[in-house]
Amino acid sequence: MRPLIIIFGILLFAAATAVLYVWGMHKSYYQRETLTKMLLSKSSEKVMHYLKTHDTISEPEMRRLVEGTKAAEFYSRRRAVVQADQAFTAQLIRAMMQDGLIEPAQEGRQVYRKKQKNS
Repeated sequence: MRPLIIIFGILLFAAATAVLYVWGMHKSYYQRETLTKMLLSKSSEKVMHYLKTHDTISEPEMRRLVEGTKAAEFYSRRRAVVQADQAFTAQLIRAMMQDGLIEPAQEGRQVYRKKQKNS
């Protein structure tokens, strides 16, 4: 009876190890997307905070405002930092417009304002 308990314990330990390994692989596989979402979230918070005191924000102002924003997960050494990059700013604008946070202020120009609520 004693060897059966030892074998059962070894099998439980192996199962727990396999589950933790698969979970870690899943987290590392999707880490880039998670960090990008975190950067977009932090950057949109900065833009919305700016728009509380200003009427509009242009794309170059937005780029300067979010430059240097960092995102990291607490259990990982990998970090994501916003560089002065037009591609990230364009992605941020698309995400904020899709979420209904901002809207174009002037046609034909890259100036945005806080989305007006429909009453």
